[in-house]
Amino acid sequence: MLGEFSRNEYNEFAEKEGLYYVKPNISHVCARIKKEEYSRKMWRAAYIVTHVIKRFPFVRAVMVTGTLSKNSSDSTSDLDFMVISAPGRLWISRTMLMLFKKIFLLNSKKYFCVNYFITGNSLEISDRNIFTATEIATIKATFNSALAEKFISENSWIKQFFPNYILNDTNLHKAGCRVNNRKSIFQKIPEILFSGKLGEKLDEFLMQKTIGHWKRKYPHLDESERNFRLRSTRTESKTHPDSVQKQILSLYEEKLKRFNLLT
Repeated sequence: MLGEFSRNEYNEFAEKEGLYYVKPNISHVCARIKKEEYSRKMWRAAYIVTHVIKRFPFVRAVMVTGTLSKNSSDSTSDLDFMVISAPGRLWISRTMLMLFKKIFLLNSKKYFCVNYFITGNSLEISDRNIFTATEIATIKATFNSALAEKFISENSWIKQFFPNYILNDTNLHKAGCRVNNRKSIFQKIPEILFSGKLGEKLDEFLMQKTIGHWKRKYPHLDESERNFRLRSTRTESKTHPDSVQKQILSLYEEKLKRFNLLT
């Protein structure tokens, strides 16, 4: 449960150029300004990469997450994407995108880190915490803004963490590049090929192959931890092997204790 700031604790904060920081870390302001400048370049890359991703079979929406969605990228940042796929075809879509990355991009994830997939019939995210709520609250659509807005509406639980948050605020969710809502004609032929029972069986096969791959690659993780970091179901694929979420949540709890906000 969150407590309240005392008068002395207010004195630990300061403002410069419209940005707030915890004293004496004024250098964080300069770092933030530089990251916003770098992010403008990354948005141009995000627009180009979105044009590639949207052409793959069964891709229905593309959204930017991670540091860029918060305009906080630097030279060490990856370009993170979340994809909404057609129901029952998530693993076909994901596998084709991963093969493209491995073959044509030599497995580089700098500008092509597609690490989260969900299906259009299962938009609600099950991990309900401040980390996930922040990711959803700051997500930016780069393809199919209408479906992205539906995704945000389906996750209205984030208001538990951000009571003043406005769902589908057009300013908050405006990407730093032009949003493309046109469907690609290149999807039609492979989607016809993988329709019906063939597509269903292939999707199930690819999911099971991926689960087996994670078990072999991360044998040191117990099943519950592996399922948390590398969730693989018919409606969701999460690939976060380093578990940054838990690290950030731990740091967040330390900050709450420091300012006497956790009771």
